[in-house]
Amino acid sequence: MKYLFEQILKKYREKSGVTQEIMVDLLSHNSSKLKKLDNVTFSRWERGITIPPFKKQIEIYQLLGVDPIDEIIDLNIELPKVDNDNDNYYASDYYTYGNSDFVTHVLNRNTLPGLDSVLEEMELLIDSDYYFKQLIKFTGKSSIKKSIESLMAKLNAEIIICKYKSRLIAHSITLYVSSDFLKDLMCNEIDYTKIKDYASNNPLIISFYASTNDSLKYILGRILTNFLDIPNIDSKLYFISGEKNIHKLFVKLNSKIKFNEFIDDKNYKLSEVTKLNINHSKDALHFLVDFRRMEYEK
Repeated sequence: MKYLFEQILKKYREKSGVTQEIMVDLLSHNSSKLKKLDNVTFSRWERGITIPPFKKQIEIYQLLGVDPIDEIIDLNIELPKVDNDNDNYYASDYYTYGNSDFVTHVLNRNTLPGLDSVLEEMELLIDSDYYFKQLIKFTGKSSIKKSIESLMAKLNAEIIICKYKSRLIAHSITLYVSSDFLKDLMCNEIDYTKIKDYASNNPLIISFYASTNDSLKYILGRILTNFLDIPNIDSKLYFISGEKNIHKLFVKLNSKIKFNEFIDDKNYKLSEVTKLNINHSKDALHFLVDFRRMEYEK
């Protein structure tokens, strides 16, 4: 990320109207990891001759109060490709975000009227997703619609649907719950009349799927953006999935596996991600930038 770092660093310093020496003094006195920083090293950073490790770049952005994502978009910087096993996590085909046949639906407390338009997709998800099926069952409501409305009201649920020509190509279901919610759900120990007791600032993704790169960028980019917007720096993001590709993806986000569970010969893993993990992941930066670019283009 050489060109990104040098451009942001130089732009900040020139906009602030300070010398390189003052910048060195500012950084070295406000971070124990940068206390040995000298003028020669800083000058080489700003000219793009050398760059610090990615984790140190993130710390410098934080010290300067710079949002690298906004700077990437403002400077129209193309991020370098990240290393991965298959070049892409998912199929890169003719689906494109700019295609009018590619439609996204975001359903939460504020967009409840849109729920009717995707009830058919909700039925498909219940049939294919073990955890979502269990969750709907425990609400005890007379219809899928009432179950989902209840989850939105009590656990701030958010559902994202991506469709191409009426075909479901991606989705995610997020609940804001404490870490023991999933265990109690699987042990049939949830009293739904007291479900608000599980409410938390920690988002849990109980269902996640994307069949194309564009749908993956949109859904995961939105999930990570919402998570980073939570004021509590100690908040944690949890994913539960039985798909190998998704497990590999979460590893790229520096996640930690909290537990494994085999259901119908499928290995479900619960992964935990912190804000620090995300800030230190180049893959996460790609998803955040791609999502924000999509939003700006709307």
